[in-house]
Amino acid sequence: PERTRPLTYLTFRVNYRLGGDGPGGYHLLNLLLHGLTAWCAWGLFHSFARPRAALLAAAVFAFHPVQTEPVAYVFARATILATLFAVLSWRAWTDKRFWTSTLWFAAALLAKEEVAALPLFLVGCEWFFSRSPFRDSRAWLKPWGVMWLLAATAGVRLLYAASVTKGSGFAFELGEITPLSYLLTQGRAVWLYARLLFMPAGLNFDRDFALSTSFDAATGAAWIALAAIVFLAVRRARSQPHWYWLLGALFLLLPTSSVAPLADLVAERRLYLPLLSASLGVGLMLARFPRVVSFAAVLLLVGLSSYRSWDWQTEESLWRATEEASPNKTRPKLQLARALGAMGREHRDEQHRLLQETKQLDPANLDVATELGVFYLQTGRPAEALEHFQSVLDASPRDLQAHSNYGAALSMLGRRDDARWEFEQVLAEDPCNFDARNNLILLHQEAGRLGEALERAGEPRGCRLPKGQRDALSAARKQLAEATTGSPDPHGP
Repeated sequence: PERTRPLTYLTFRVNYRLGGDGPGGYHLLNLLLHGLTAWCAWGLFHSFARPRAALLAAAVFAFHPVQTEPVAYVFARATILATLFAVLSWRAWTDKRFWTSTLWFAAALLAKEEVAALPLFLVGCEWFFSRSPFRDSRAWLKPWGVMWLLAATAGVRLLYAASVTKGSGFAFELGEITPLSYLLTQGRAVWLYARLLFMPAGLNFDRDFALSTSFDAATGAAWIALAAIVFLAVRRARSQPHWYWLLGALFLLLPTSSVAPLADLVAERRLYLPLLSASLGVGLMLARFPRVVSFAAVLLLVGLSSYRSWDWQTEESLWRATEEASPNKTRPKLQLARALGAMGREHRDEQHRLLQETKQLDPANLDVATELGVFYLQTGRPAEALEHFQSVLDASPRDLQAHSNYGAALSMLGRRDDARWEFEQVLAEDPCNFDARNNLILLHQEAGRLGEALERAGEPRGCRLPKGQRDALSAARKQLAEATTGSPDPHGP
């Protein structure tokens, strides 16, 4: 009941049904959805620009380097899917099919809530580009009102989901990030986004961006300059349309860059939807230049996107590039250490160095303590692992995974009864915890209690375990059944 974005998760389910956990199908569908969005945008742009400008705008949207992140980052599919439906909604609105536009907008909200400001953008288009804006208000006013009602409903639903989901990264439990501090910070963030639009260098998946806790000089200058640009855009939008498309990008950015706080102060993938409007403005500007200049500009975007895509080849390459760009931020170091840990023993020294550096940056970070504990378990140093897991439990006594990890360290130290108690307590509260279940099975096997091990090897009802975990339990059941009775697995294949 806490999950939002049902249309996006439906596409993930289709991916899983067709190709399982293999990443290829997920990336392919992201790429196809991006291509379809760009193609639909090209058709729409003809309503507002000459063919050459429309083509250039579509090319900017399709090949701009900031688009690399939402296309390559599988979970960002929500943004691509919502933008596709937003394009269809915009097209229907332009054709005066207002109720159809409302239906497409509803679909966009079911993909991702960040399209909530689309009704404002559509009315802006009506005001600045219609020869007789709002002439037949009875035709558009009710659908427009329904759009805002849908947006408000989606917003309330999202707030509820965030309030009951630990670590949601939205609105709640964000420390210093309050609605006011987030709003102050977004004045500077918008200028970063503008710089990336016109000079896409220094792209970064996890940027180290300072929080504005007061109206300091940099924050004040950013907001004053932004207000001046908005005023100028409003004044010139009717005579110079490219100004509205830049203003429209700000409208579309409002849900993620206003008062609703997010744990990530900036994220390049948030530019995907606003670029739908901004690219039309850029296309109109490029069309003023000679063809060779505009062609070279698009070719440069293609080259920069291709170069950026190399960082997304593997988990290790992505986080290595990010860690180099954000050396004083905790998460890139931690994620790079995890990626190196999955690559084999030859990377253990670098992994340990990164974890130690991360601990120095953020000594109170429980994720860092957990990763250090896991590292020491994997390298045969259970006493040091136990110390780190204990520090996690001291700060968060109800953390079931920490109890499972603590039990694993106890088991390696030979304290099997204590370890068994930890695993049993975890499974009593969370039968789906695979680590506790698997460790308890091994503990029973080592003690010769094969019947108890077989009982624990049954897959718990109501648990949606990943395929690898299900396969591991199935293999354990088969082995234990043969060892105890010599008969087939009583739980079935």
